[in-house]
Amino acid sequence: MNKDIEQKWILAGNITAKALQRGVVLVKEGARVFDIAQAIEAEIKQLGGKIAFPVNISINEMSAHYTPVFNDKTVIKAEDYVKIDVGAHVDGYIGDTAVTIRPAGKDNLIECSEKMLEAALKIVKPGIRVSEIGQVIEETAKKYGFNPVRNLTGHSLEQYNLHAGLTVPNVETFTREKLEDGQVIAIEPFCTVGTGHVKDSGQAQIFMWLSDSSIRSPEGRKILDLGKNQFTALPFAKRWITGMSTIKMDMALKQLVAARAMHQFLPLKEISDKPVAQTEHTVIVRDKPIITTKL
Repeated sequence: MNKDIEQKWILAGNITAKALQRGVVLVKEGARVFDIAQAIEAEIKQLGGKIAFPVNISINEMSAHYTPVFNDKTVIKAEDYVKIDVGAHVDGYIGDTAVTIRPAGKDNLIECSEKMLEAALKIVKPGIRVSEIGQVIEETAKKYGFNPVRNLTGHSLEQYNLHAGLTVPNVETFTREKLEDGQVIAIEPFCTVGTGHVKDSGQAQIFMWLSDSSIRSPEGRKILDLGKNQFTALPFAKRWITGMSTIKMDMALKQLVAARAMHQFLPLKEISDKPVAQTEHTVIVRDKPIITTKL
């Protein structure tokens, strides 16, 4: 990795971290998730970055992939576990970070997710097996009396590629894959008092371009063009699409997903309906790792 590219990773991480903090201060009882998402996404642009994926604001048992619909009326309650997951990029080099906030006050579940990440970051270096990262994450969760979420993982990142192939598990596994010098990864432990598995739930509000399609509808062609070009084949939100009715938009997206021209990200819910906490940082793998999303 040359110095110019490294600096873009670092700048993207810095923008992402600052945008996340803009959202954190807005998480209060009675606040609307739509307003928080809008503020974070505006902050990314104000800081000179571009949005790498729609802000995820997943509450309680909803673990990931929930982004508000346009003018979403959902409001935050004092006891809610509010997971904010933010991504920004600079020329396709991505920062990805997340925290969990509870207006009533931080508790052991949130502390556990923070300590899981902290333990993982301590052992990141070239040559370490990703299974060892999963092992320390799982061991930390067990010490707190919680379960890691087994089927949510961290991931490697590349330019304009949010999930670049390497999986960073949150439990011990048998994989022998190792981290490489200069690799960029997002480590994101999730913990819960529940069973520790998530399932698809609800309707997708996040989509991503996969390939061109011969879809005939003008709405479908417009969405394809937006996904491929304006959103640079990174995930985008339905609420970002303008100039068409909701019915036509939904029909076009359904056709595009069926044609495998678009991927949909369904909201993910903990299967026993127990709250989940998440913490995440992006890291450049070095002998002395660079945590790009740490202010």
